[in-house]
Amino acid sequence: MALFRKKEIATNEFNQVIVGTSLTKEAWKRLKKNKLAVVGGVIVIIYTLIALCASLLPIYPYDEAITVHRNLRPSLTKTAGDLMLEQEMKNLFFQAWRQGRLELSDEEDAQIEAWVMESKTNQVWDLVYARGMEALEAGSFEWNSSEQSRIDRMLNNIETETQITIDKVSVVYEGETMNIEDMSYEELRGLYASLLGVDEETLEESLVNEVRSAVSNELRSKDSTLSGEDLDSSVEMEMDALGEDGIHDRASTNIIGYIEQIAQRSANSDIQAMIDSGSMTFPYEGTFDLSNGLHVELEVTKMHERRYIFGTDYLGRDLLSRIIYGSQVSIAVGIVGTVTSIFIGILVGSLAGYLGGKVDYYLMRFVDIMYGLPYMLLVIICMAIFGRQIVNLFFALALVSWLTIARMVRGQIMSLKNQEYVEAARSMGAGTMHIIFKHMIPNSLSIIIVYSTIRIPAFIMQESFLSFLGLGVQAPYASWGSLIGDAVSSMALYPYKLIIPSIVMVIFLFSMNFLGDGLRDAFDPQTKNQL
Repeated sequence: MALFRKKEIATNEFNQVIVGTSLTKEAWKRLKKNKLAVVGGVIVIIYTLIALCASLLPIYPYDEAITVHRNLRPSLTKTAGDLMLEQEMKNLFFQAWRQGRLELSDEEDAQIEAWVMESKTNQVWDLVYARGMEALEAGSFEWNSSEQSRIDRMLNNIETETQITIDKVSVVYEGETMNIEDMSYEELRGLYASLLGVDEETLEESLVNEVRSAVSNELRSKDSTLSGEDLDSSVEMEMDALGEDGIHDRASTNIIGYIEQIAQRSANSDIQAMIDSGSMTFPYEGTFDLSNGLHVELEVTKMHERRYIFGTDYLGRDLLSRIIYGSQVSIAVGIVGTVTSIFIGILVGSLAGYLGGKVDYYLMRFVDIMYGLPYMLLVIICMAIFGRQIVNLFFALALVSWLTIARMVRGQIMSLKNQEYVEAARSMGAGTMHIIFKHMIPNSLSIIIVYSTIRIPAFIMQESFLSFLGLGVQAPYASWGSLIGDAVSSMALYPYKLIIPSIVMVIFLFSMNFLGDGLRDAFDPQTKNQL
């Protein structure tokens, strides 16, 4: 008997090699012919990679707010300082026009008056700025002493002001060097109390009051009519919804910010000495061991040399960074919600379809009851009861979203359970779980994959709706929905804050839908032309 026997190749009666068919290979061939699905898949991959690598990208911190950079428009060429100066000059030119010092034509004066009546502020500023710059160059207009002083002061600030970005603050705590972001609430509270020289009980009361005050401000910003007892009761409801863990999370965020401020103030003198001596080149990265026991790693840059490709929001935060980090939350909501709903749906649907009888009857009646409940109302109630943490958002969205996949899997299992390979496995003594998970679910993967790609954009839309209502992702985190919700109040004056996140989200949703349609046609081409 030979040690190595040549593998026999199956042939037909014409001596042609018999090549087996693969559902996956055939589906892949059909998918590659669908150009929209391929483009959609590429875009989804690019979005996902950008979201995963956000911390490695050369972008500004998503939660870093520079108040003097508030509401700067998008620009590829101009720095933040240029845009600040432009905003200041627009305001000064408008005031000069009001005072009659900047002369325009009668038609332009009438046009500006009409725009003012229609609250078209951007058009007014653009026109007076353009005509003002022309007048300055022609020598027919000049600044008065007060205006020139304001411009000179701003130019000096643009040239000299620096931005200190804290990368990491660590401290020796109980004999171990710890990053303050890794410390628990109790550890942070103890550290902050020791830095301030106060007892922890007093500090605890102050921190809770700060959270309460922040909640009150958030409620009043959403509904300016709230006051008195109505406001107090709403604040108490919000505090109860946050729970102890939620309050501690927000207090921890505040403490970290305060400790970073202490570290920054302590390092300022050393940094200023280096700037005055000319030994600091920008951007500068370094570490400082401070006298209060803090070890800080920071970066020093010229504050107004930043470039904001997508502009800034109402707090001076980079909109590009917030969109990229917001994609992490939005895509995670879509993926986690889909995986959770599919897992529950497969389990319920496969058991109902394979076992049949009373098990099928009771499980499907439960599904029918759940279908009769208002989905978004249940989600809103869950978020109100359990708090607005991201984990609770995942749970609330997946609560009843498994119903459709359960019915789909049940129907597929019922059509497969009498197939020959299932009968063969049953006759060989295979158990119920083995048959379901080893034979039937793998043969149902096509509809599961297609359903998954369709559900991801649905979950993202639902999260966006909740964030728009203020029930989704909470500060300092962001999602596409929360960015759009924040931009609505100022969309007339700063439309880019609404348009850019909307375009980013719409492109991803369309791409997922194109990919889902392509996968459906690839795995089940017979349904392509069916309504």
